[in-house]
Amino acid sequence: MGVACVNQARTGPREMVTEAKKAPARPPVPTKKLPVNMAYTVDPPRYGDSRGYFQELYNTQTYPKHRFNQVSLSRSQVDVLRGLHCSPYGKFVSCVEGAIFDVFVDLREDSPTFLKWTGRVLSEENKAQMYIPPRCGHGFYSMRDNSKILYMQEGCYTPGADVEVHPFDKKIGIEWPKPKKEYILSGKDTKAKTLDELLPRIRGLADFEKWGNTVDYVVIGASGFFGGKVCQILTEQKKNFARMPSWVRLSDRENLARFLDRWKPKYVINCAGTAGKPNIGWCEDHKEETIDINLTGQLNVAEVCRQRGIHCTLFGTGCLYSYDKEHKMVSGKGYTEEDPPNFTGNFYGKMRIALENLVKSYKNVLSLRIAFPIDGYMHPRSLVAKLLKYPRITSTPTSYTVMDSLYPLISQMAERNLTGIYNFTNPGVTTNGSLLRIYKRVVDPTHTWEDVEA
Repeated sequence: MGVACVNQARTGPREMVTEAKKAPARPPVPTKKLPVNMAYTVDPPRYGDSRGYFQELYNTQTYPKHRFNQVSLSRSQVDVLRGLHCSPYGKFVSCVEGAIFDVFVDLREDSPTFLKWTGRVLSEENKAQMYIPPRCGHGFYSMRDNSKILYMQEGCYTPGADVEVHPFDKKIGIEWPKPKKEYILSGKDTKAKTLDELLPRIRGLADFEKWGNTVDYVVIGASGFFGGKVCQILTEQKKNFARMPSWVRLSDRENLARFLDRWKPKYVINCAGTAGKPNIGWCEDHKEETIDINLTGQLNVAEVCRQRGIHCTLFGTGCLYSYDKEHKMVSGKGYTEEDPPNFTGNFYGKMRIALENLVKSYKNVLSLRIAFPIDGYMHPRSLVAKLLKYPRITSTPTSYTVMDSLYPLISQMAERNLTGIYNFTNPGVTTNGSLLRIYKRVVDPTHTWEDVEA
């Protein structure tokens, strides 16, 4: 009896596995192209009975492929009009309650359907969904009270990244269902500018997106002090580059890889990082965040680039060296890249040293040491702009990085496939006091300060 029971227990599951059949593949949802390039509607199936209904809003196996990063819900009263809002990412829109007249206009100058608009009714009853490509101005009119709209977004909302275009711009000429005076608009949409006023800014969104296009360079951290300067110079040098969207964090290896796979660049310049706010003292109380951004985040970028054979440029700022017996002040003997850093007076600096020790193992990484950056446009984070805020300053001779003279070399270094660590500073040394005396002589003769010994 015991043997019989054991045999039955062994054969039973095998028979069940043998009898199990693979579920048939589900057919794709019906889609229809719209007059605007890359846009389409979906007519999804709905399964209902006397109890109600069930409907999928998105399924990776049956819908066109997208990768959504944010899902949002809005509710609007009847006659509310929202838009036109132009984003650097695509949106997939569903009306889950009520009804709307959903509209979008192609604001991509590089698109064959530039300035063409289209609109249709989305409602809970007709279950229609609509995909709106990046850089299209999107808006809708709520036809009923409590209309609820579900947005699935390919990017995360970032304040300042969207552009608001006036919904009644005559150049676009949207045929809204009701007279202009009958709509309820927000103050922001009422004051929105016309297309002619906004075109330069709308063109800028293309740098964040460039769908289907390959580029030579990708700049990460493009909206910051260093990134803005790099983008300015790449533009002047007529380089083909794209800006990594600001919502893609250094810890987000999946989306870093996704955009690099789309753009297929030869070179990545990573300008993202943190020096703390208001200064590096912040890092002492936020060590975990500092490690995440300035150490593991930088290594994420280096590794994603290594896997794809992409040259990667990283930046590091702050003090790494201090004077010692072998390198005395005003002796004329400076530090080279081969000299190990000897300044560990703060946590920020310690993380810089740790990162440098690790990236030495990467054969695709160029690490540029920036020292007290000076920008000719007086950016608030430029050294001179900071010095002007202090009534008393120290004047220890040190090295500086004059961005206007050195940053144009970055693309040359990348294209020559240079790697390793470089002291990216101008020759010789000077002092904070010397810089301010130049400023006083050339810019503002009335500026005063007090020099103090270090």
